[in-house]
Amino acid sequence: MKIPWKGLAILAVLIIAIVMDIPTIRTYMPVEDSVKQQKIETQLQRMQQIMAPLKKMQLALVEVKQNRIRLLVEEGQVFPGNHPILKKILKDNFTVEEEGNSIFLKLKESADKDVFISDIANQINGLLTNARKIKDIRIDERLGVIVFEVGEGNRLSNLAEPMKTFLGNDYELSYRGEQNLYLTREKPMENVISLGLDLQGGMYQDIGVKVDEVVISILDRLSEELEDNLINDNVNYESVARISETEIEVQLEPDERFELTGDAYKRLLERNYDVTTEDNGFLITLKSDEIKRIKKRAIEQALETIRNRIDQLGVKEPSIQLRGVDSDSIIIQLPGLTDPDQARRVIGTVAVLNFQLVAAEGSVENPGKDQVVMYEEIRDPTTKEVLSTRPYLLEKKIQLQGNRVRDSRVGFLPTTGAAYVSLSLDDQGKEQFAEITRNNVGRQLAIVLDGKVQSAPRINEEIAGGEAQISGSFTPEDATELALVLRSGALPAPIVINEERTVGPSLGLDSIKKSMVALALGFMTVVVFMIIYYNVAGLFSVAALFFNLLLIGAALAYFQATLTLPGMAGIILTIGMAVDANVLIFERIREEIGRGSPIRTAVNTGFQKATITILDSNITTILAAIVLIQFGTGPIRGFAITLSIGIAASMFTSIVVGRLLFEMVYLRKARLDKISI
Repeated sequence: MKIPWKGLAILAVLIIAIVMDIPTIRTYMPVEDSVKQQKIETQLQRMQQIMAPLKKMQLALVEVKQNRIRLLVEEGQVFPGNHPILKKILKDNFTVEEEGNSIFLKLKESADKDVFISDIANQINGLLTNARKIKDIRIDERLGVIVFEVGEGNRLSNLAEPMKTFLGNDYELSYRGEQNLYLTREKPMENVISLGLDLQGGMYQDIGVKVDEVVISILDRLSEELEDNLINDNVNYESVARISETEIEVQLEPDERFELTGDAYKRLLERNYDVTTEDNGFLITLKSDEIKRIKKRAIEQALETIRNRIDQLGVKEPSIQLRGVDSDSIIIQLPGLTDPDQARRVIGTVAVLNFQLVAAEGSVENPGKDQVVMYEEIRDPTTKEVLSTRPYLLEKKIQLQGNRVRDSRVGFLPTTGAAYVSLSLDDQGKEQFAEITRNNVGRQLAIVLDGKVQSAPRINEEIAGGEAQISGSFTPEDATELALVLRSGALPAPIVINEERTVGPSLGLDSIKKSMVALALGFMTVVVFMIIYYNVAGLFSVAALFFNLLLIGAALAYFQATLTLPGMAGIILTIGMAVDANVLIFERIREEIGRGSPIRTAVNTGFQKATITILDSNITTILAAIVLIQFGTGPIRGFAITLSIGIAASMFTSIVVGRLLFEMVYLRKARLDKISI
């Protein structure tokens, strides 16, 4: 018996395509709200049952001589032998013995050799510590999800990974520090086609990073360091000033003779600057290669900072990428976003945090060359409108920068209940902050955020703990967002929004409905026409068309592609092109039959001659699509990707699958007098 390898191979491809399409179908299949609510309540009940016995356990102690672990538990508590987390930790390596308020876990002689009671005890203690941190497990009615409430400042440990067992395989966690909550959300299945903004709703932003300002800020900082070094070396100079976007001029006194050859100057200038000696001074020019490196690094840092901020918003599957290789634009797509205003604030806030001393001398009306005037906004406590501004005369020199902030959290003043942001500095920041406060007792230290003074407290004594507060007219929401952006880091430069589009969920849903209606109408029209005009052969083309759609869906799922409206248009266009290939084949077969060729010969010749034409036309279309994929962006690229996948699938189904159907129904017959075409 001859094994039909060709048929088996095509059947295997069909099965793989169906398996790949199942996660997408399950993800987007409509589910009633009552069913969703029942599922969440069932999960909540399961999690509470898992948590209950852990709350009654206190500590796991290692008893080395007895080769066992002693569990201290509440009176009357029995060991929950079927507890899923404890079973996962203990496996089948321990026997359980109960005595009074203690439970003993005795290591079996047959236990795995790599099992140590100290490691198991550590895992159990980590689990019990997590259980104590969780104050409550409940459903958040506003968000419609299960939340784990923890104590203020508490974070769950990953030791023994207990949360994974709580959540099962369907959920994952996201932490919201400002609310002391862990939020559950359904874990996205693998190999699912993502919907673009135009289908799902959300926000699209094209953001430009002002990289030139990064170069200017670096030169300004270099000017300050050069000036400090000249003062330390007792050099008489007239000025150290930036005179262009790439140059700094150092002017010495007429009778002063000095060379920038010391170690401190070499460290600052040797690698990245060209130094030209002039009359009574120097011209320092930033090298072009260094300018390119600074700009590239600024873009990369902005990209990473924005990505960190968006991750904390909890947006599912965001897209953050550069527009091009050498571009200074970042494309952000946030599908399913429900609060565009919050995203706009979080993304756009530069969050440059500086600590600067309030000048001891001088006036706001006539600041000195080493001084700058900045303002504090006085806002109405209710409406938050800016009522007035308070000027501060600050020293230009930045004492401490925000990149030394290790963590930031929201707090509330016990006297007034006003929100503030507390800062924790890293080790280097602690040392710098301690030195600043030690050397400037009695002076005011202004906390400046994005060029605005937030507060200017007086330094009463040295602060060695590395803790600081930013207070102002904050609402809890303002303080939460500020803490978020400070945790994720400051943007290296201001940004400008080149383009922004927001699509509401209802508009996205409407787009899906219209696209599906267009796809269904187009598909059914083609099906009816092919069956009426080509009879049984028309049914073959319909079967191939179904196979074609399955292959397109499987390919998009495998490559984790994002389906957009133009992508839907590409799929609809592919249907027409797939039918066009079948029409070419069928008409060739008809021509051969009309010339009097035997049926078997007519079918073989029809497929052979039509295949050359189909390949020729489709390959040229694929080449055009490849150009669009390479140079196009956004919707154009999405259209080209789906079109390319669709064309490849249509060639396979029309030529290979169509030929197989003819062989199975007609060509396998010993005597073939006619076919229905």
